[in-house]
Amino acid sequence: MTDIRISQVPWERTEALQSIRHQVFVDEQQVPAELEWDADDATATHFLLYADGEPVGTARLLPDGHIGRVAILPQWRKHGLGERLMLYVMAHAETLGLSPLILSAQLQALPFYQRLGFVVSSDEYMEAGIPHREMRWPATEGALPPIEFTSPGRFDIHNPDVDAPERHLSDLPQQLGSDSNLIELDEANAVEHLCHLILQTRHSLRLYHADLVLWLCHRRAVIDCLEQRIAGEKRFQLQVLLQQVPANFTQGHSLAQLLHRFPSRVSIRQQQAELPADPQAYCLADDTGLLMLPQPQTRKGFIRYHSRDQVKRWQGRFQELWDGAQLPASLRRFQL
Repeated sequence: MTDIRISQVPWERTEALQSIRHQVFVDEQQVPAELEWDADDATATHFLLYADGEPVGTARLLPDGHIGRVAILPQWRKHGLGERLMLYVMAHAETLGLSPLILSAQLQALPFYQRLGFVVSSDEYMEAGIPHREMRWPATEGALPPIEFTSPGRFDIHNPDVDAPERHLSDLPQQLGSDSNLIELDEANAVEHLCHLILQTRHSLRLYHADLVLWLCHRRAVIDCLEQRIAGEKRFQLQVLLQQVPANFTQGHSLAQLLHRFPSRVSIRQQQAELPADPQAYCLADDTGLLMLPQPQTRKGFIRYHSRDQVKRWQGRFQELWDGAQLPASLRRFQL
């Protein structure tokens, strides 16, 4: 497998989505068809996983945080595709602020979901004739005890308008253009390092595959740093290249909002669909800084503040894709 891609797709017009679920649940697991298709499909966000251009997996996310209908065709199992699909759905749910995430797991699938951090939260029960247990992520420690509270009566509240404080370089010692050590990244330190990189960038920052790393790119701290750099450095340009535009790409603190505020300094394009999709996400700072997430869904990678040869190589690939890309129609209103 050289090309793994996950897309959000409409329920009514995606035959592959329904075909996969029919093969896995109705044909393979003998779930009655009238139970497989329900009213939740109309309101759910549906995900379709492609391997080498072929649709092979599906999942859905309900507005209340329930994940379900996770299915991989039999011939494509044991390749880590189920994990990649789940991590993508979980990351999407996090950008929407959905927590906790809940699913109904067949007993044989409990170890799979436990590896992703889900914990069992119910006794065994039957669903469509198959034993299940409810699972949740993240784990809950139980309900908080009630708090006794006596109202003090009427009172006034005044919240003065304040500007967000200007961010300064953190205490990290790395300097763009001089420190060549490889630093491993995970969820605990990725935001701090990206902010540190942004605030040292002088003229160009290129982001590839931001649609898979909204958990990183759409953090308030990151958007604040980008705003500060755009306002403080006249030569600074931000280029964002997407493989697809998630439904929630314009929500909250987003790169789309930066496009709206700074249309002459921020460019967002979508890669041509017929071109092969690169699996990794990365950020290129000037001609020397590289932040790389080889498998974005795992939320792990590395950063080098000085790696001219690698940056030059990835700049060439980025420019090749950028030249044929266009502003997505769904974002055109943000450029006005």
